[in-house]
Amino acid sequence: MFNWDVQNAIVAFVDTQRPFFAQQHEMYYSALYHFADTQSHLLTLLGYPPVP
Repeated sequence: MFNWDVQNAIVAFVDTQRPFFAQQHEMYYSALYHFADTQSHLLTLLGYPPVP
């Protein structure tokens, strides 16, 4: 059995988010790089050698 109303609601939601995909992509990579940089600093403080 399929619930077409739920599927249509999901498609409608994704379509409303489509104009923001580029901004979400940039925010995702910015957060990812910030997380990696923070973890690198933490590991360096704990005595591990820095990664070039």
